[in-house]
Amino acid sequence: MIWHHIEKGHGRPLILLHGIGMNSDAWVPVLDRLAVQRRVIAFDIPGFGRTPGIADQEPNAGAMVESLGQSLHQMGITEPVDVVGNSLGGYIALEAAAQGLARAVVGISPAGLWRDKGPAHIEPMFNVMRGFYRALPGLADRALATGIGRTLLLSGAVAARGWKMPARDAVQAARAFSQSHHFESVFEAFRPPFQSGDRISVPCTVAFGDLDMVFPVGTRDRNRVPSHTHWVRLPGCGHVPMWDAPDLVAHVILQGTH
Repeated sequence: MIWHHIEKGHGRPLILLHGIGMNSDAWVPVLDRLAVQRRVIAFDIPGFGRTPGIADQEPNAGAMVESLGQSLHQMGITEPVDVVGNSLGGYIALEAAAQGLARAVVGISPAGLWRDKGPAHIEPMFNVMRGFYRALPGLADRALATGIGRTLLLSGAVAARGWKMPARDAVQAARAFSQSHHFESVFEAFRPPFQSGDRISVPCTVAFGDLDMVFPVGTRDRNRVPSHTHWVRLPGCGHVPMWDAPDLVAHVILQGTH
């Protein structure tokens, strides 16, 4: 199975992996910026977007990386690739580096750097967001059609500057987030922290936004990643910073994978 993807540009492959409940559209704000220098492939992770879920096994990081490797091989890409991931995708990207699939890795607000089973506020936050849209989709769509509404509704788990996100993108993202049938199973599979940092020898960059309310400062254990990791601050950015500061995010990605 080849994961569904968006592809732009030419050159050395640059793989982009989105967060839980989202799809490859999360990378649209930076695609053109990255494609100037690279062959950019933004995937739908199994269970989200147009990629079917992983069957007959737990959809954890190991299974995701194995499936990603198979997908790349079927696309004719056999060498290690640069892998970038946001949130859930960041966890998978780090695991890909640990398993030798990555030439370099960039985690943007990566999941898994906690000490135990993740911050306690994440599950109720996601449940409220998903439940609100399911219960009141019309109201949610009308709110997301306004800059103020996007700022208020997205500031917790998505963009700190919600007004910069196009209304159509916000509505599509909210629908995808609320309607995913694999959300719960993937969420459960990724509760354990990332434990393979000592196996990462390739260049590693980790970036967090100042206004990330999903993984605030106290949830980021630097010992989960190798000591040579380059840590980057994203000023004024939220958990999914591609809409907040596309130029900055593209710069961090290209610098981390040059």
